[in-house]
Amino acid sequence: MRSLEVFIEGLGAARAVEKLVQGGVPVLGARVQKKGVTVRVDGKHRKKVFAILRGSCYNGKKTAPKGVLRLWKLCCKRAGLLAGALVFALCVLFFQGRVLRIEVVGSGAYYRAEALGVLARSGVSFCSPPPAQKARITAEIMSLPRVSFCSVSHAGGVLTVRVEVSDEAVPPVGGCLYAPADGVLETLVVLSGTPCAAVGDSVGKGDLLVENVTPVGEVRLPVTVIAGAAVRCTVDAEYAGDEAHALAQAYLEYGALENIHTQKTGDGWRVTGEVLVQAALNLG
Repeated sequence: MRSLEVFIEGLGAARAVEKLVQGGVPVLGARVQKKGVTVRVDGKHRKKVFAILRGSCYNGKKTAPKGVLRLWKLCCKRAGLLAGALVFALCVLFFQGRVLRIEVVGSGAYYRAEALGVLARSGVSFCSPPPAQKARITAEIMSLPRVSFCSVSHAGGVLTVRVEVSDEAVPPVGGCLYAPADGVLETLVVLSGTPCAAVGDSVGKGDLLVENVTPVGEVRLPVTVIAGAAVRCTVDAEYAGDEAHALAQAYLEYGALENIHTQKTGDGWRVTGEVLVQAALNLG
């Protein structure tokens, strides 16, 4: 109920209560003061109260809204301040539910770039909602070498990725992955890093296969390469002695050969075939 207070002054102001009641205005309360009386009435009778007072010897000198009416008038006077406070509160609530900063902590914090790459591929960026599928993110980070624990949490706009490694005393090897020999790239497995060649490409020994960077948005961040490759090479060598000796020498030099062919030469035996030459970086 909206109510207001009317301060009435004049001789015998206390009788104003009776006048108001007789005029059909319910009086909710009255307080006698030194120079008059303060009457509290329902706000909907405001006009009627002052009409009764104008027709008598009493003056309604001062009014003050009470209850809901007073609160409403106060809000109207402070509308700009309240609107600003409301906008601020909504902004706080909005940004509290967004990713404003990403922190990678723990003994495996050196995997920061890899973790940021995983998050970026999952659609997590500045001001985005926190990730809904945390299990997939932690599983991908857990696949990194030596990572034994990973958790993702979000509080106060900060997304925290905790990465722990089981043998932090053994740091990963830095650098890029290069082709180990001339030939055709048969396989390429990249867990971290940027591939610079594709399976089926012809490569030369020392060619860059995986670069130690990863794109995160428009930025290329340095990362630890975790990758492995196999290059199919052609073997063509001649050995002195009999055929068995030539094959044994080829095996010692190149390992297991595929599609082997031998041919007698004037000085011994010619061995041709194919071999897979492996190369890996931080991939056990």
